[in-house]
Amino acid sequence: MKKEEKLKLIERVWCNGVIKNKVYNSFGNYWYDGDTCPVCNVGLSHDNADYSAGYNGKTCNGGSPGQQKKVKYCRDDYLKRQRERGARLKKARLLNTAPAQEVIAFIESTKSEFGQSKPMTKRTITKVEGEKVPEGWVYVVRNPDVPSILKIGKTFPDGIPDIMSSARRFGRAELIHKCWFSEAYRSEQSIHKVLRKYNLRVLGYTDCGKELFECSIDIAMSAILAECSDTEDAA
Repeated sequence: MKKEEKLKLIERVWCNGVIKNKVYNSFGNYWYDGDTCPVCNVGLSHDNADYSAGYNGKTCNGGSPGQQKKVKYCRDDYLKRQRERGARLKKARLLNTAPAQEVIAFIESTKSEFGQSKPMTKRTITKVEGEKVPEGWVYVVRNPDVPSILKIGKTFPDGIPDIMSSARRFGRAELIHKCWFSEAYRSEQSIHKVLRKYNLRVLGYTDCGKELFECSIDIAMSAILAECSDTEDAA
């Protein structure tokens, strides 16, 4: 485009309290002098923004329906975004209609073209280790429908409600007993050692946690009360 033609496509307008040059491309779309592409930060010009950005729809936000859209991106980034949008729409269509193998093949191909997708938000995971808070409860929980299996574990000072909530995800649960220890982890391990022959892992079950024991409440309470006595004597 010749310089004279470019000058004809510039309009002086009042925008946000200041006078700006409103620049039109050959398709009637526009940008303001000094605008930059938000992706690559290059200044918009006739050399990189002369493409059709389309028209405002009926539900446009802040613009008149049917009016030519404002150019936001340089040509390269605009075309890339259009390809990515097309890929997202195709993926959604395939997920609803196509066989699994076709969907997987399409997802793999878009990964190589557009790179690994990034999450919109970054999740921060905080690991809390009960051993770093020495005091806490040693508890006994069971499912009333399976009274012979007891869960004997430890938790931090305010952890009993969380333990019960977690246990009730898979059925009924009741708290049989809880005992406070100044060294909860050490006391729990000592009680587990006493009850080792009742532990489901020792009995040959591999698909269960380490805190499950097949014994009566009396046997479990005997081990816990013995540990209480030992810790009191040590104090």
